[in-house]
Amino acid sequence: MASTARPRARPARRTDLGRPFRWLWASTAASNAGDGITRTLLPLLVVAHHPDPAAVAGLTAVNMLPWLLFALPAGVLADRTDRRRIVLGSNLVRAAALLGAALVLAGDRPLALLYALAFVLGIAETLADTAAPAMLPRLVDERHLERANGRLSAAQIVLNETVGPPVAGLLVGLTAAVALATGGVLYALAALLLLGLAPLARTRREPVPGGAHGTVLRDIRAGLGFVLGHRALRLTLAASALYGVVFSATFTMLVLLSDRTLGLNAAGYGLLLAAGSVGAVIGTWLAPRAADRLPTVRLARWSLVASGAAYAALGLSRHPVLTALVLAANGVFMMGWNIPVMSLRQRLTPEELQGRVMSVSRLCAWGSMPLGAALGGLLAEALSVPAVFLVCGTVLAVGALLLLAPLRETPSATGPAPHGGLRGSSAGTSSDALPDGRPDSRPDALPDRLPDKE
Repeated sequence: MASTARPRARPARRTDLGRPFRWLWASTAASNAGDGITRTLLPLLVVAHHPDPAAVAGLTAVNMLPWLLFALPAGVLADRTDRRRIVLGSNLVRAAALLGAALVLAGDRPLALLYALAFVLGIAETLADTAAPAMLPRLVDERHLERANGRLSAAQIVLNETVGPPVAGLLVGLTAAVALATGGVLYALAALLLLGLAPLARTRREPVPGGAHGTVLRDIRAGLGFVLGHRALRLTLAASALYGVVFSATFTMLVLLSDRTLGLNAAGYGLLLAAGSVGAVIGTWLAPRAADRLPTVRLARWSLVASGAAYAALGLSRHPVLTALVLAANGVFMMGWNIPVMSLRQRLTPEELQGRVMSVSRLCAWGSMPLGAALGGLLAEALSVPAVFLVCGTVLAVGALLLLAPLRETPSATGPAPHGGLRGSSAGTSSDALPDGRPDSRPDALPDRLPDKE
């Protein structure tokens, strides 16, 4: 039988993603600027008044705890209510918390209050970062998801990871109250910009799997069941968890690699981080264009393998310039994995499950990082710091090949796959994704999965 789905059209060079996306991008940029300031500011405040390594570690733990406690319920909430309101409300909560802290913490800064602030910000972040990506498929055509995710990722890298931290340091040099208030104003601006989506993002309500009155646990089980029952989602999720372990293990050791192996000072270490960020920004531009020409799974798989090779090369490098170039290349490879896989999940997931699938993916990614940090320390103690990069890079490259092998494509196949299969796959009925990242119009996971768009 001939396929009714057409090949994905190649987007124009300059794709207009539309006014709704521009509002979302502007709001995301403002909130990422706030994230970059507050994530640097809070540890500085703790160190200034409570210079104890345990106190700093406790702050990080408290800030991350909401992801472990509330990620899955946040996905249910994102599938039950207006996602725009969730993101808007989360930004307002963060704005109020920081502006209130600017007044309360102007003098003494009790550790308990700093922990409470970090916990509230963590809850709001969990809700916002679950609902926002689940909103994207409603705002842009599925052909342009890679470009949309690329632009959102670029804003995060530039404002959250590159600009935010030094700005926070400068603001703390003035007063802590000014720094806290600046973060609050940025979150308030993010909420204000999101109001532009009010008349644009509203669509018909989708039925909730398990019935309109399903319990939260039942809805969580439905989301987990969908992810675990869908081979493409399941295997890419496992690969993401592996990547989280490797990233965390190597990132925690990078400062030691810079100091002990390369002999760099603090400024040199900062330049290494900047090189990685520059590469990642370039990757946000390259990955969507590569996705126009390559099957999604192939692009993601080989980007992950290349990232593993880059980590291994870091373990072998003894020259700062070469290390910086490898970090920049790895930034490109990271985006070559993150952007196509995020877009793939958004395409394969029905509208009514977007929030839960995003919550599961975030939980796996964040949940694997503490394990990776501990593993990096143990490997460095047992072997050496460069060995951490060699071992982790090798494990990532081999793991990517093994985990994603069932999703390989055959470029010549263009017709519909067998029931539940991967169109253009040599794996037959063992996969669920298509070579170009779109869901098959004859699904096996849910009877009401959306058909391919033309």
